[in-house]
Amino acid sequence: MTRFFSSLFILLLAVQQTPAGAQQSDVLPMQSDAVQALKALQRLDQRMHTIGYRLVSANAEFCDINVPHIGILLHDLNQYGDKAAARQAHGFANAISINAMAPDGSAAAAGLKLGDGLIAVDGQLIDEMDFDAAKLAVEKPEYRRIAAVKARVAEAAADGRVTLTIMRAGLRHEITVLATPTCPSQFQIQVNRNRDASADGKMVSISSTLAEYVLDDDELAAIAAHELAHNLLKHRDRLNAQKVNRGFFGQFGKSAGRIKAAEIEADRLSVWLMANAGYDPQAAIRFWTRYGKQHGKGIFSAPTHYRWKKRVKLFEEELAKMLNVQAVDGKYAPPLLLASRREP
Repeated sequence: MTRFFSSLFILLLAVQQTPAGAQQSDVLPMQSDAVQALKALQRLDQRMHTIGYRLVSANAEFCDINVPHIGILLHDLNQYGDKAAARQAHGFANAISINAMAPDGSAAAAGLKLGDGLIAVDGQLIDEMDFDAAKLAVEKPEYRRIAAVKARVAEAAADGRVTLTIMRAGLRHEITVLATPTCPSQFQIQVNRNRDASADGKMVSISSTLAEYVLDDDELAAIAAHELAHNLLKHRDRLNAQKVNRGFFGQFGKSAGRIKAAEIEADRLSVWLMANAGYDPQAAIRFWTRYGKQHGKGIFSAPTHYRWKKRVKLFEEELAKMLNVQAVDGKYAPPLLLASRREP
């Protein structure tokens, strides 16, 4: 990690952990640094959101389930410990605002902008929404409202469109956005010192440190596509059904073999997802070659994963297969997704 992003990590933790009752004088000394850190994180969020949206929208026709997506990422002032720094960094025209937006998404086409504050969804004021406390109990308290609002927007968009009432420069606007069908997965950047990436069946998470390690968006897309592949192939559910141990003993025996098989499938599918979204699948080879040479014994080198040279060979095999597939409207039908749709 570079010195700047090491400092950024420490500052972001400080911003997130500032006690809710702290006085302004308690946080002012680091205010400018905290604002810089939050803006840097927002840039990562924007990159991740753009890449994720392109991956799930471009591959929607090959997924067995589609969900509505309008191309925005919301955030809540409540999720920031240092609210003064958050307001300065992000504006927050309202407590819930647009943090990131896919440039080619329907929200951008409809005229929504970064920083727009969300007041109502299809006429229902956010401040008057009834939230399901039981469903939200799994979320940290500061993330419960934003989780509920995101779910409400998705629910409202299920019929193909949603009208958002927003606040911008002190004025209210009603903007109707058409929903785009996409594969079912969300994406997030997690503030983390480690170079980590994971998928839980619904969410793709990439650490801020790993996102900063990549050289370009194609390499970040390679990581995101691999984790997205896990979600689309329902690997978590499949491994749970096989009673796979994900702890220490998951590094041995049948559990290790089944986890490795899932990792191989995710690698194979990832380059097809990238190509369909307009990212260079060769970036997967570039990333793992560089990473493997620099950190061969580090992340992703457990018995449950191929070592980097085998992974590169696997990518090369998949790209050779792709050359023998006829693209339709610039898209290649991924064999693994087609096979998964035929499974009972």
